Amino acid sequence: MKKIYTCLLAVALFTACKKADTEDRIIIEPPYQKLIANDTLTSGQLFGLTIGQTSAELYAKIQQVQAAEKIGGLSVVNNIYTSIDSLKTRLLLYKGIFMDEAVGTSTGVQLSFENNRVKTIFLNNGAGLTRWPVSITSNNAIAIGDPVDEIYQKLVNIKKDPLSAKKLERLSIFFKDTNKPYDPQMSASPQWYFVSTKSAKRYMYVTLNFTTGKLVSIYTAEFETQ
Repeated sequence: MKKIYTCLLAVALFTACKKADTEDRIIIEPPYQKLIANDTLTSGQLFGLTIGQTSAELYAKIQQVQAAEKIGGLSVVNNIYTSIDSLKTRLLLYKGIFMDEAVGTSTGVQLSFENNRVKTIFLNNGAGLTRWPVSITSNNAIAIGDPVDEIYQKLVNIKKDPLSAKKLERLSIFFKDTNKPYDPQMSASPQWYFVSTKSAKRYMYVTLNFTTGKLVSIYTAEFETQ
């Protein structure tokens, strides 16, 4: 169960960083979740996602069924990089990026994207920003409203600033925009997560487990909120 709650925490953190329309953020305790059923499939399929399929085949199927199965986002585990060059053509495929030092800090930076623009900027400590870093000129800083396709060049410029460069030691793009094309690097991930909404109070958390880019098992846990 630990991996499910780890996923939920990651999703909750990213969702929280998108709540930037007000100046003050209110933290609300999540509703209690009662486990209804869980299962692990090592053969067969779920939602047309079939054991043995490649990550590319699975991604295409998720795109096909996401509306019918009410799939609310896809998290890609271990999609972490140490070079900004790795992100040059890929940022547009994701819903945001986390940037931090090699050892995590409270001032790591979380960007969320919407409609191909930067929607929010938060630090790990919860502080909301209109641009980052504040130590460099506004033209070189990443600001709310910036087109995502301009972020890579801004990261190149930010890396030249010794005060900010350390925040580019670890670059994480966990949250895939399933309305965008497949990212071949997803095949290197050992797990994907998503949530399928069954009703107003019932949800299924799904873990897809991979070995060498092929689906080997599906773990499901269905919860009901109280």
